[in-house]
Amino acid sequence: MTNAPTFYPNAEQYFVPTMNASRPIFQGDLFAGVFGAFWAHPVAVAARRALVRSPHEPFPFPSTTDLLNDVYLDGTHGLLLPHPCDFAEDGKGSTQLQRLVAPVFPASRTKVPLKQLRSGSVGHLIWLPKWGPAITESDWYADLRLCTSIDAAFLAHGNRLAAMSPGSWLALNDKLTRYFTGIAIDRTRFVIQRSDLHPDCPTTPAGAGV
Repeated sequence: MTNAPTFYPNAEQYFVPTMNASRPIFQGDLFAGVFGAFWAHPVAVAARRALVRSPHEPFPFPSTTDLLNDVYLDGTHGLLLPHPCDFAEDGKGSTQLQRLVAPVFPASRTKVPLKQLRSGSVGHLIWLPKWGPAITESDWYADLRLCTSIDAAFLAHGNRLAAMSPGSWLALNDKLTRYFTGIAIDRTRFVIQRSDLHPDCPTTPAGAGV
């Protein structure tokens, strides 16, 4: 667990209120039809089924068939994670097909107390409120422990459900740096140097740096 800063967003300010279909695909966008994947080792699977501990000696590398038998797909929604330069549609995204996502699940699935989830204090979970009136569950989360690389075709504009507001995007980047490095971002420097990247932010003043 980590202590979340006070700038973490509330439900009303989490997503941009309107989203044009031509808006560029961006970090923190939420998509339908996206999943997480987990590959279990066949030896570990067999041990769990037999209710015994996995052996301590080195496991042999599984065959492709065994790997495919023990892959688990989970979720139907996903959050796009990398820095936007990694998949810009007029740049790298036009030539590389991989997109890193975290699957998104309803909060009723986790045992984490809702207050903790909403506060942003659970290191590997990113809280999301419901993104539309037709969504029955009010709270959701993305699980960074199930990050998965998928084909860019899954992230078509028509599959996008919601886009993060500038404040939520700041919080997302803080969560990612905390999870992967254990270091919080400097909010002021991030706003000055990075905010011009967000599609819904005014251009950063000249000389502010990037």
